[in-house]
Amino acid sequence: MSKCKRFVCVLAGVLALITGFGSGVASAAPSPMAENVMVVTSANYAEVMNISKQKLVIMDFGATWCPPCRQMKPVIERLAGEYGGKFLLGEVDVDQSRDLSSRYNIRYLPTLVGVRNSAELPSSRNIGYPGETKLRAWIDAQLAKG
Repeated sequence: MSKCKRFVCVLAGVLALITGFGSGVASAAPSPMAENVMVVTSANYAEVMNISKQKLVIMDFGATWCPPCRQMKPVIERLAGEYGGKFLLGEVDVDQSRDLSSRYNIRYLPTLVGVRNSAELPSSRNIGYPGETKLRAWIDAQLAKG
């Protein structure tokens, strides 16, 4: 990502924090896809890694102030439901779980990381929101890795 693009993304995030844009984005109603989506924290990270021994876990590193993260979130949550349990979507708020974002060396948001058997899959990172079609193709590629 170019310095200019990174600057624009950071600037958008700062403006969102200052103006309060995006507050109240999260819905109080549970998602019908909740069984395929899990908020990942330091407290339940070991449990998520155990799940990765049975199926693909897609770690979604994002933040509430990140516009592309907010744009991608409802799409990837819906896809988690549509794929019928073929993968678990693990949502990581980088502001709340700095240790996990450091562990995975997250530099840009949003970043998706495919994890299987407690290890990151080779060439599994997706940075940014590429749109639903490319996101589906990326998920399919991760599932094909095993």
